[in-house]
Amino acid sequence: MSDRSFAIEANGRIDKRALRTRELLADALLSLGAQGPFEEFDVGALVDEAGISRSTFYQHFASKDDFLVRSWVDLLGATQHAYDQRYPENADILPSRPIFVHVGEARDFVASLVRSGIYARQMAAGEARLRAIAEDKLRKQKPHWSAERRRETAVYIAGGFVGLLRWWMESGLVKPAVDVQGAFERLTANALRD
Repeated sequence: MSDRSFAIEANGRIDKRALRTRELLADALLSLGAQGPFEEFDVGALVDEAGISRSTFYQHFASKDDFLVRSWVDLLGATQHAYDQRYPENADILPSRPIFVHVGEARDFVASLVRSGIYARQMAAGEARLRAIAEDKLRKQKPHWSAERRRETAVYIAGGFVGLLRWWMESGLVKPAVDVQGAFERLTANALRD
């Protein structure tokens, strides 16, 4: 099973038709994003590629940019949920491994994304979601820490993850995902010491 489907499985909370629509749109986005710049395709091209109607798209998203940002944020949250379901005893603060693997498998898409005008907004929204994920995990794993320390650590870890992810993406995904994951683990270890 790919990490993308691993993440999407967590969306069991939405009805099957909505899930199918989102899967079709995600596949269309990957296909179109790998073909050229994000600015060169509009909602019409996206829905045509997905095989859905415009009205169906607008039932879920306000615009193409809304779709691009929310899809990334939803993927992060769904990956965390699926990761926790599959590995309930995992001590990872973020689902970094499946995210790095997923990004590493989408080289052409990532190149297009990095050049897009929506990239910075996606990364900022993703960082906010990752901060919430990290703070929740720290609340469970470090209940003896003060709320302030957990919050500061969550900000640091989420910011570090996004910074590392951006550097990797912007440098053309030259390093293997496993190496970037190793760097993240090494750099995060000090922040998690008691």
